[in-house]
Amino acid sequence: MISPLKISLFIVFISIFFNIFFSIFIYFFLKNNSNLKKITEFFLTLPIFLPPSVIGYVLIIGLGKNSILGNFFYNFFDFRFIFSFQGAVLAAIIVSMPIFYQSIKVGFDTIDKAYIETAQCLGISTFNMIRYVYLPLGYRKVFSGVILGAGRAFGEFGATILIAGNIPGKTQTLPLALYSAIESGNYELANKILIILFIFSGIFLFFYIILTKKES
Repeated sequence: MISPLKISLFIVFISIFFNIFFSIFIYFFLKNNSNLKKITEFFLTLPIFLPPSVIGYVLIIGLGKNSILGNFFYNFFDFRFIFSFQGAVLAAIIVSMPIFYQSIKVGFDTIDKAYIETAQCLGISTFNMIRYVYLPLGYRKVFSGVILGAGRAFGEFGATILIAGNIPGKTQTLPLALYSAIESGNYELANKILIILFIFSGIFLFFYIILTKKES
């Protein structure tokens, strides 16, 4: 019981850390390139419309041992994404990335341009612009995206089970543990996992409601 919870939370923390920094980087990298921005945003947002099983299968094709990338990692680093904890992390990152990116984009785009132009006139660097202008003024949208993205990563199932499998103590998250308990007929354990999932889902929703209520 503890192990799947720890694995789920660890995956959530990693996906939050990666997606926040990656989304901010992509936002500023593509800011002045409208054509590349449209193409990149299309692929960044696509996972939210794809079934998780499709994402998992695409990851298997792209990172399997016989693929170019999979073969490279295996031959040079003796590492496989398939049936690994890293594979579960990658699945969570990809399925939650659209939520993180779109929330950060909306939060930054809605900032009053006067603040940004003033900072630019003062010659403030991009890093300090992010630190002292964008994040302080757009933090509610960013935090909303963090909560929604974390909830999505926490509940990920389809892509994870395909690329990472359902290995207890290694890749078995709470949703996968629930699936295993139901499949084996252990309904007492399944009910306990169900309660935990409801509690954490309720916590995510509670903080999201607080943020959106204050914003409105």
